[in-house]
Amino acid sequence: MKPYFFAKGNVFFRGVVLGLFLTLAPNVGFFFSLPLLSASPVCMGTACRAHAFKKLRDPFQKPSLLNDAEDASLGLSLRLNRLEGGKFVVPFQNGLKTVYTLNPSLQFGMKDYFKKNKVPYGVFVAMDPHSGKILALVEHSSKEPRAKHLALRATYPAASIFKLITASAAIEERQVGPETLIENPHRFRSARTTLADAFAASNNNAFAEVALHYLNIKTLIGYATRFQFNQKIPFELPIQVSQIKTEDSRIGLANLAAGFGDVGLSPLHAALIGSAIANNGAMMTPCLIERVVAASGKAIFECKPKVFATAISAQTAAQLRVMMGLTVTKGTAHKAFKSAWKEPALRAIAIGGKTGSLAGDNPPGKVTWFVGMAPLDDPEVVISALIINSGSKGWKVKASNVAKEGFRAYFDSKAKGAFALARKG
Repeated sequence: MKPYFFAKGNVFFRGVVLGLFLTLAPNVGFFFSLPLLSASPVCMGTACRAHAFKKLRDPFQKPSLLNDAEDASLGLSLRLNRLEGGKFVVPFQNGLKTVYTLNPSLQFGMKDYFKKNKVPYGVFVAMDPHSGKILALVEHSSKEPRAKHLALRATYPAASIFKLITASAAIEERQVGPETLIENPHRFRSARTTLADAFAASNNNAFAEVALHYLNIKTLIGYATRFQFNQKIPFELPIQVSQIKTEDSRIGLANLAAGFGDVGLSPLHAALIGSAIANNGAMMTPCLIERVVAASGKAIFECKPKVFATAISAQTAAQLRVMMGLTVTKGTAHKAFKSAWKEPALRAIAIGGKTGSLAGDNPPGKVTWFVGMAPLDDPEVVISALIINSGSKGWKVKASNVAKEGFRAYFDSKAKGAFALARKG
């Protein structure tokens, strides 16, 4: 058995990897590996934390962590299908019990939505922007049913989601605002547009002009770094780094700013970007484990809110939220959300977001994104949705449709007081 270290604040508990590689049931919609352990304090400080993270297996080295576990004779696969108090709970040896942050109603509902619509590849992430708790982590592929870790991979083009970074940099650095007029080349109707309208319409030409007029490549990449591109993100599971590759030229700057750069993004990272904007610029450490409880009933670990990065100021975040609202009311997400008022759960909820679309190659297909939040005046949930269509028959749903359904499911669950779900069948 290999030693493993588990963090509780500054104190690290030593245990052994028990082979508890957890597998969420297929209809729950996510597969992951996580070791649980018994407790005896051995060390303190950042050195042990670094050692602990090194012990996490990298899910991108092999197709299946479960196969990894079986190859290493580490033992058993468990299905996350037990509910206590409206939470997923997994009991372990020595009386330990792990409680997860996931909202079962949202998790099951979005998995069913993906299956019903037979999406080639789909990912849905929901999180609380103030605590960092993951409320849903759903992935599905009708084209490649055994595909794993779709939510953690950064092999998808960021596309126009990167316009969030461009707008952040322009507002924060040069005091540009939503009503600032931007040159709008190659448009017959108007030679200028406001930043807000360019954002809502995801106007590529205007965003290239924003970068060329107000920014440089160093500044833009600096803000991308603040939003954790090219950085490792702390999480219970390894998240593939979202990488930026670009050239220091006017063309490189314009392409990057407009969302055409060589930029990878994972759905979980996309949710964190949205969460920073929802949380006045502060990015919280994401967590999937809410607490670990000993046989005595005492919590030996709890997920506590912790800021791990400050991307932008609260003032910049507020202006971004205004523009994200326009994306939904009159911009690129308007078609998907225009009937939201018919949904009782969404009738009084203001929603904001940013869309993106671009061809990708891993997996190959047309990628659509939606990153958004609600309620817009005081966000309590952030959603990241990704759809990849690899066929030639057109779209059944796009990421904006997925996001709308996700918001509906979340607020419907809240209205019913349901963070618990009696599983069907």
